[in-house]
Amino acid sequence: MRQAVSQPRSPEAELPALTGRARTLDVVLIAIALLYVLANSFGFGEFARLPQWYWGVDIALGVVASVALWWARKHPVLIGVLMIIPGTLSITAGLAVVAAVYRLGASASPRLSIPVVGVHLALALPYHWVVDVPGMDWLTWLIFIPLLYLLTLSVGLLARARQQVIEGLQRAAVADRERYNAQLATLRRDERERIAREMHDVLAHRISLLSVHAGALEFRTKSAADPGHRPMSPEEVHDAAVVIRENAHLAVEELRELLEVLREDESASPLGASRPQPRLEDVRDLIDEARRAGQHVDMTIDEAAVQNARASVQRTAYRIVQEGLTNARKHAPHSPVSVAIRGDDGRLRVEVTNPVALGLTATEIPGAGAGLAGLTERVRIDGGKLRHGLTGGIFALSGELPIGTP
Repeated sequence: MRQAVSQPRSPEAELPALTGRARTLDVVLIAIALLYVLANSFGFGEFARLPQWYWGVDIALGVVASVALWWARKHPVLIGVLMIIPGTLSITAGLAVVAAVYRLGASASPRLSIPVVGVHLALALPYHWVVDVPGMDWLTWLIFIPLLYLLTLSVGLLARARQQVIEGLQRAAVADRERYNAQLATLRRDERERIAREMHDVLAHRISLLSVHAGALEFRTKSAADPGHRPMSPEEVHDAAVVIRENAHLAVEELRELLEVLREDESASPLGASRPQPRLEDVRDLIDEARRAGQHVDMTIDEAAVQNARASVQRTAYRIVQEGLTNARKHAPHSPVSVAIRGDDGRLRVEVTNPVALGLTATEIPGAGAGLAGLTERVRIDGGKLRHGLTGGIFALSGELPIGTP
């Protein structure tokens, strides 16, 4: 579609697009040209040098020239060339020839229309020398005919230039609309992908909490028959069930929100559907929630760096902490976790570390999942770097982000 819009249309390609109004104007113009032929048919006596038999030829040429105007839109150059004959030999074809010159200027390229009109002038001027035109002397004829042809051609060229400007504006509008639609589609896709990443992080966090509490509940209730283990009290069972129910409810609500956004109609922009974004000040709530789930979390936060960090960096730093807590909960559930957020040389450094089970190797630490892959891309967009790996029995997830503009 873009290629078709950018190519200029030839006059021959305009015919299928002709409107009923254009064809009606052509019919009216042909009718006026025929009336001009009829009106001049009664003035034969004024042209004394024309023989009686030639007057019929003159009228016939006038009629043919008038009817030929029907094809002047589709083939302006061809009709303009053919009109040289009646324009040279027939006085009754004058109006039709002038109309053809206008159509030639309006529809054909100037490099074609100007030479054709030049031939018209060169062959039309001697007519007055052969036949005296009543009411017009030779000098007046030499001035009037060039002015008539050149004025008509100029009006046609002006109409052509106007049409080209309109078509150029239309093509530019179509191209701008296509660019806007493409940008809007890209924005929608990027926004949906961002929302999907956000929801993945949140759901992974919720489900990991569910898994921890459900596992603890399963272990403690199963071991109640073993005399060596203390069974869970009703209050502990109740608290665990409340945590499971609340996190299951939140997970379902957040999943429903995700599905609503992703199923949103293409005509509606999803830009307004974004959920409130977390900030670094929300890390404390995240850590408190992890502690309530049974994780042992040690937290160190540089308050000055947190306050100075821009919103996108705070959101990314929050996601680093969330991903680190989630991974620790899934792969090292009984290990203490250390969270450190510090500012240094205009950079915000976020690190989440936890010891792993003895004998666990780096290849057994999940590092290619959607969470870390999406987080790596998120940090890269914010102009930072993300590292994760196992060193000396400690798994570390660390990110370095610019506090200000990257």
